[in-house]
Amino acid sequence: MNSTMDVVATNMSQQLLRLMMSALDFRHALSAATFLLEDCDWSRDYRTEDRRRFRCYETTMVVAYGRPFAQARGHTVPFSWKLIKPGFEFDAGEEALHEKLLDCRNKLYAHSDGDHTLVVPEIWRTRLPEGGELDFLAIVGGESLIFSEREVEAIHKLLWKVRHHVDKAVQSHPAPRDQIPVVIANVFDRQD
Repeated sequence: MNSTMDVVATNMSQQLLRLMMSALDFRHALSAATFLLEDCDWSRDYRTEDRRRFRCYETTMVVAYGRPFAQARGHTVPFSWKLIKPGFEFDAGEEALHEKLLDCRNKLYAHSDGDHTLVVPEIWRTRLPEGGELDFLAIVGGESLIFSEREVEAIHKLLWKVRHHVDKAVQSHPAPRDQIPVVIANVFDRQD
């Protein structure tokens, strides 16, 4: 009987760990979406370096969002929406965004899928001063954003919603907490 209780407690602790890991991943995705919305003006034409920075934000947003849904080595099963129900539901638009985020993660951002590559090779030909030509195979592309401004705004809103529900599920999860260190946080003591 005690062995069964230990297994249940271990499973509950693993479930709580998955929730906490997912909370961090969703926060990182939310931060990346925030940075993208703050820094990028979709109506402007940017230098390649700026577009690459925005693409880094978008990559982080997509990969961090998708990480909870992948199997974690040495840990519990992937995140499931069941962990934050009741009270959490997708609407049709949110479901479509969720699917697009995971599809982009799987085909563009976390893996290199040859069928969905954004690489555009070009040969840059230069005439040499002493005669002849030099061909340089340039690798261009890959700096354009996949998501529109409206989609990133919707993702940002979705991530706030997910974060709220995941944080709430972490706080109310019934897993044993006796192995978690206690830190005294004097949030009401002001040092003026």
